[in-house]
Amino acid sequence: MEVRLVTQASFSVLSFDGRIMSDADLVSANDLLSKISEWNVVLDLSKLAYTNSTGIAFFVKVLTRARLNQGDVVMLNVNEQLVKIFELTKINQVFQLVNTMVEVEAYFKK
Repeated sequence: MEVRLVTQASFSVLSFDGRIMSDADLVSANDLLSKISEWNVVLDLSKLAYTNSTGIAFFVKVLTRARLNQGDVVMLNVNEQLVKIFELTKINQVFQLVNTMVEVEAYFKK
């Protein structure tokens, strides 16, 4: 599991590559959370092949921290398999799912 953080002018992007199966997969992601200064966060899931409840709990943790810091979270490029998981768990009703960076920028300008 690989996670990268890129901070842009008005939001931070956490990009995930691989599968989230356990807390061990999220060690670097948790380390990156302490480095976020812009709490409008984009979770780029374009290369995330799979997640279970561990990943969903992490995403909720990011959302909680973002909202405590007057920010928000969007999910970018969610594949069909993840969409099915998110629909089953109703997480798609908690997060805004978008497909392009234009949609991300528009969402955070609101």
